[in-house]
Amino acid sequence: MTERIAIIDLGSNSARLIIMHIYTNGAYNLVYHQKETVRLSEGMTTTKLLNPETIKRAIGTLKIFSHMCRLFQVNDILAVATAAVRDAKNGDEFLREVTEETGIALKVISGKDEAFLGYTGVINTLDITDAVLFDLGGGSTELTLIKNRQPESVISLPFGAVNLTERFGTQNQISAKKLYDLSTYIIHHLAKVPWLADSNLPLVGVGGTARNIAKMDQKRKNYPFNKVHNYRLGSISFNDLWQALLASDLKQRAKFAGLSRERSDIIVAGTTIIKCLFDTTNSNRLIISGCGVREGIFLKHYLTKLGQPIIIDDILEHSTKNMLLFYKANANHAYHVAALADAMFEGWQELHNMDHRDRLLLRITSLLHDIGITINFYDHTRHSAYLVENARLFGLTHREQMLAAVIVGWHNGPQAKYTRNKFYSEFLDDSDWQKARKLSLLLALAERLEATQMQLIQNLYSSIENNVAYLNITVDAQAASIELEEVQQHRKWFKKEFGVELKIKPCK
Repeated sequence: MTERIAIIDLGSNSARLIIMHIYTNGAYNLVYHQKETVRLSEGMTTTKLLNPETIKRAIGTLKIFSHMCRLFQVNDILAVATAAVRDAKNGDEFLREVTEETGIALKVISGKDEAFLGYTGVINTLDITDAVLFDLGGGSTELTLIKNRQPESVISLPFGAVNLTERFGTQNQISAKKLYDLSTYIIHHLAKVPWLADSNLPLVGVGGTARNIAKMDQKRKNYPFNKVHNYRLGSISFNDLWQALLASDLKQRAKFAGLSRERSDIIVAGTTIIKCLFDTTNSNRLIISGCGVREGIFLKHYLTKLGQPIIIDDILEHSTKNMLLFYKANANHAYHVAALADAMFEGWQELHNMDHRDRLLLRITSLLHDIGITINFYDHTRHSAYLVENARLFGLTHREQMLAAVIVGWHNGPQAKYTRNKFYSEFLDDSDWQKARKLSLLLALAERLEATQMQLIQNLYSSIENNVAYLNITVDAQAASIELEEVQQHRKWFKKEFGVELKIKPCK
């Protein structure tokens, strides 16, 4: 039975709706996303009350969300409210009004619960072991110390981009006095967190401010990949951006490439929080997560329903399997190709001298090499490459994802259109292209050894002797005649890439 789950996150600055579809085979994907700026915490700095105007905006937005949920025929709505509602004196009254007007039952979550859900969304989609995670919202900032992928300490701080902007009046160009007061206030709160000072761990950022930093930095650097999740920038690049924002007024900021116009008035306060985190932790890099509370809510629901731990052990394997299921590829064939390719990689280690990350790329591309058939069998290598390039593959760097796309695209032979493609060429250097040629060849050999998709070849042993590469295959030569004939066709390609002869020896 298929299922559609709607997740609503009503924050202090914005409200977001995502709708996830879960298929009968266990695959899932995002089918709808909507974001509206509501500024729910606007004016709360002094009154601690949600004002009538922001309530009207929020309920109007939630009515639209409710309509979209009906339109998409969702089975369940998981709706949460964060800092603005939990801090408001009239929060309960607002919740009742929301239910009456929209039919949506909002659940107010604590700062610690918000931090844990954000952590769940991050740790299941980013390949990190130790880090300081911050979820910077409009009215609060959640900090989580991650050690060995586990949340060791969590704290929710009572400030975010919206309420600090109101408190210190940083909407327009900021004066030295305002900057000093703002920074002093933030650092005073950060100093109370015992595990934060000089942690020397990478910062992982969740929230609109973090995403906008990534987009601005990408625009400044003409970054060719339109993806913020797992985008990384150093402290120097961040500081350059921060200084540029400080030097600009509201009108100038609104024209910053990559900066959302709706965020131009609160970006100075938001980035100053991050600047203070850099200074306090002595971190030298920032990793952006495009996943947070909403993804955490979904994955908690999905994994709990399957009876699995809510922390995924291998995020790359999980997301690859999800793609394999979503595109309905022949899983038995894909896993067998992956096993054959891995055996050749191991046996010919001295021939290619590649490392464990390359071995991982070979596995992922072996599993996904045929997903393009869902678009069209003809030229499916190109379609597979496009799908891999744009996939939500978690656990790969942006460069590795581009490399994986090329490997998949080349598994029927290298094509010059990839090397001429500016998009790929800006990511990959000469060593990457050489690697792509070798890994795509191993994938091609494995696929030819599984040409009939009957898993006839269960055992093979690859080795190097006297400058000759041997592929010893345990198989009935007559039963696997197609596989043996097709793999012979790649001997010339093998000699070109590795500089040695390939000899294939079938034996019973």
